[in-house]
Amino acid sequence: MRSLRQRTAALLAASCLLVLGLLASPAQAARPAAASAWQLIDNQQKSCYVSTRGGTSYYGIWIAGTWTHQIDVGATALPAGGSYYTSYAPIAAGTSDGVGSLAYVDVVLPVGAAVGTFTASMWASDGTTTQAVPITIVVNATSCRHY
Repeated sequence: MRSLRQRTAALLAASCLLVLGLLASPAQAARPAAASAWQLIDNQQKSCYVSTRGGTSYYGIWIAGTWTHQIDVGATALPAGGSYYTSYAPIAAGTSDGVGSLAYVDVVLPVGAAVGTFTASMWASDGTTTQAVPITIVVNATSCRHY
């Protein structure tokens, strides 16, 4: 015969299981988890600007995988006076095999931008995950012929 302590423990365990079973609604149990598995691809993109002209260069956003929320894109660590705007962004939820750009980050440098080679970052974010890849910005004094 079981002791009072054993019967109380068994009754308590059964009660806990019953309560947990009631708390899990069928709608929650049947709903699959949203899966996002995507990768911003580093295509080692590089552009050249002439300091006396400034200008705009377009960096492609290449993503491989699947995502369930739209992906916003942008750039950081631009040379002084630099800015960006985007084309075809945000990217709608979907999938991609990573071949072909889905959007562009358009980097603008002003006339008189400092001469040099700069490493900036291009980023993509679905609101939960943010990924970044480097982009190279070359600013030459007079020509981009041999960059």
